[in-house]
Amino acid sequence: MMTSKNPVMKARTRDRFGKGEMHRMRSEGLVPGVVYGHDEETVSLMIDERELSHLLNHISIENTIIDLELSGGVTKKYQTLIREVQRHPFKPILHHVDFYSVPKDRKIPVNVPIVLHGNPIGVAQEGGLVQHVLRELEIMVLPTTIPEQIDVEIGEMHMHDSIHVSDIETGEFELITDPKRTVVTVLPPVVIIEPEPEEEELLEGELPEGEEAEDGEAPAADDAGEEDKESGK
Repeated sequence: MMTSKNPVMKARTRDRFGKGEMHRMRSEGLVPGVVYGHDEETVSLMIDERELSHLLNHISIENTIIDLELSGGVTKKYQTLIREVQRHPFKPILHHVDFYSVPKDRKIPVNVPIVLHGNPIGVAQEGGLVQHVLRELEIMVLPTTIPEQIDVEIGEMHMHDSIHVSDIETGEFELITDPKRTVVTVLPPVVIIEPEPEEEELLEGELPEGEEAEDGEAPAADDAGEEDKESGK
C-alpha cells in the first residue's frame, strides 16, 4: 500500500536500446534503470537524473520505501526499494538504477542502521571508551513497518560491558544478523608506556665513566699519546 509518507519518484518506460539511445538519454539528463520483483515482469525505464540525485541525497537507500510511478508504454505504480545504483567512479554521474518491487504482504530482508543513545557509566565515571562494532542490522520485516533505525540505549553500560544482537528488542521484525555478534562494548582506556631510553653505546676502547683500566693499564688513547712522545724524541 502506498502512503503519503513515502518519497515519490516518477519514471517513463523505455523500449529503445543501444549506444545511440544511451547517448540521447544522457544528453537529455536521463538515467536508465529497471524495476523488477517477485511475480513482476521486469520493466526498463528512464528517470530524471537531477530528481534521482536529489532523492538519493535525502534517504537511506537500503531501507526507504519509494513510491515509483511509471508512465509510457506501461502505466503502473510500484512500492519499491532501491537495490543498486551504478555511479561514475569519480564524477557525480549516475549510470543506472535498479528498483525492487516489494511484496505488500510478505516480509523482506533490509539493512537498518543502529543508533546509540546515552553516555555509558563506564565512560563518564570509569574512564572507558565506547567501541561501536556493528553499525547496521539485517532484518526481515513487512514493507509497511520498516524502521528508519534501530535505537540502542548504552547509558547503563560499565567498563567491559557489551551489548549483542540478541539483546536488541525485535518488535515487528525478525533478525537475520547473527545474534552472537557484538553491537557495542566499553573498553578500558589505552595506556601508552614510554620506552626507557637505552644507554649510549660506548666507543671502541672507551671505558664506562668512573672505571679504570685493568692491571693499571692506561686507556688506548693514553698509550697512543706515549707512542707519539717517544717518536718525537
